[in-house]
Amino acid sequence: MKVNAHKEPKPIRLGVVGFGKVGTICAEALLESKDLVLAGIVRRLDSLAQALPDAFGKIPIVSHVAQVHHVDGALLCVPMAQVLDTAHDCLQHSIPIVESSVLHGDAFHAHRDAIHRLAIRYDVPAIVGAGWDPGALSVVRFLFALLAPEGDIETKHRVAGSLHHTAMARQVIGVKEALCTELLAANGTRQRYVYVELEKGVDADRVAQAIRADPLFLGEETLVFPVDSVTALEQEGRGVVLERRSAPGSSGHQRFLFEARFDDSLQTAHMMLAAARALPGLEPGAHSFLDLPLSALWGEQGHNVERAWL
Repeated sequence: MKVNAHKEPKPIRLGVVGFGKVGTICAEALLESKDLVLAGIVRRLDSLAQALPDAFGKIPIVSHVAQVHHVDGALLCVPMAQVLDTAHDCLQHSIPIVESSVLHGDAFHAHRDAIHRLAIRYDVPAIVGAGWDPGALSVVRFLFALLAPEGDIETKHRVAGSLHHTAMARQVIGVKEALCTELLAANGTRQRYVYVELEKGVDADRVAQAIRADPLFLGEETLVFPVDSVTALEQEGRGVVLERRSAPGSSGHQRFLFEARFDDSLQTAHMMLAAARALPGLEPGAHSFLDLPLSALWGEQGHNVERAWL
């Protein structure tokens, strides 16, 4: 009697083009993935001799994406100025791409149209704007608009550091470095977020009390967070508050609030890998993140996700 054995899905083999911060995170995530495979890393000729972490010891390091064998797609992690030329190189070799250019409005649509023309010419799919914004945040905005079709949406990105408040926090004894930002809480009140890098052996509670007692912080909710490195926080920390309110006169006075703090590079890498899972089912041409079925972003796990959340 013939038995039909279950056939395991074929992993998607991806090349990572560019090995900056986002490229490195993508490559590391691919090494840990069960359904995606790191097929190769593409670097500039002058960077090929630079040593990589031991984890990449068995991964081909090449100077052109066409040198990556049996590749199903490429994650473009190069500077914005190089994206279009790099996309052209990949598409003309019939390699689907995922890119995460930070463009909005007319600039995004012009960029998408340029890649769409290339993708159609070479009969290959491409995904554009697959990062945090555009990308994940676009999906959240889209869902909020569905929940309150008639209304306004407000997006507040994390503001830059407050110079006066930061300078005051730096003067507190035991503080090596500080950064102060502000956000509006869900109830509309202002909150101060003070990140302090402390000298060795300094009591964090005493520092927090001294900061809150200063007249500059009186009357405002002040949250003090000890961190290992303020410099790293300034480079990596981002935040956003997204609020959707129904139009005046709408029934129920709907209000939806989304707040997040995150590492922009990490989220961009996560979205690029999710988008790559959708590549096999796409028609030739350029697709934005909003064009992709949500279940496709989970790849072979899509059915399990649907059963768990629907």
